[in-house]
Amino acid sequence: MKVLDVLKDLIYPEKPVCLACSRKYDHSEIEGICDRCLSRFSFITESCPVCGREVVPAALIDGQRCPECRKERPPYNFARSVFTYSGYAREVLLEYKYGHRPDLAGPFSHMLFLYYDEYFKDQNIDYLIPVPMHGERRNYRGYNQAARLAQALSKKIKIEYKDVLLRVKDSLPFYTLTKKARKLEIEGAFELEENTDPTIFKDKNLLIIDDIITTGTTSSEISHFILKEMEAANVYVLTAASVPVKLE
Repeated sequence: MKVLDVLKDLIYPEKPVCLACSRKYDHSEIEGICDRCLSRFSFITESCPVCGREVVPAALIDGQRCPECRKERPPYNFARSVFTYSGYAREVLLEYKYGHRPDLAGPFSHMLFLYYDEYFKDQNIDYLIPVPMHGERRNYRGYNQAARLAQALSKKIKIEYKDVLLRVKDSLPFYTLTKKARKLEIEGAFELEENTDPTIFKDKNLLIIDDIITTGTTSSEISHFILKEMEAANVYVLTAASVPVKLE
């Protein structure tokens, strides 16, 4: 490279490209996604203190649980999600999940890091546990999006991630099922990898990582498995997005 080209790069550095809209940008609060795109995300600041989902219309007073958590409290201590699964944010997350865009794990994990720092830093987390994907689906997509998020977050917070759960039972697409049907479909779907010693998780604090909470059925089933079969002390959940609880 010529000297003039080197000086030019120092004085006028190449602008980064937004992974969401492919435009070059000058500044961003989240590395990899421009502020223009971020302004279209609905970040969650007030939510159910248990499941971490927004309530629509907003009706929480003094930290009360959402109607679903009052009816049946999930087995995990609490969950938090970064943004609402709707609009433009939903489009970008679906691109990450189904569009073979593992590079989007970078900005999403940065978002998870900020929410980890806000809500989980003082919970003495021992391990990160990504939600597993059935083998056939993983082979078709090429990667497990939850595992990519957990791996990237692990590097940021210096806490080991353990990709040790197996999804041994595939299920129908959850968007086609009622909540009751989802529970039946997910029951008994998870196992610990054969060569994994379950005693390393005994009395530990584990943080489940996933891309999205819809009804919370998957997070609840995994939490139940971890608490019962792995004898963890506490289980928490952190996801990129969640579907709001809608009041009727």
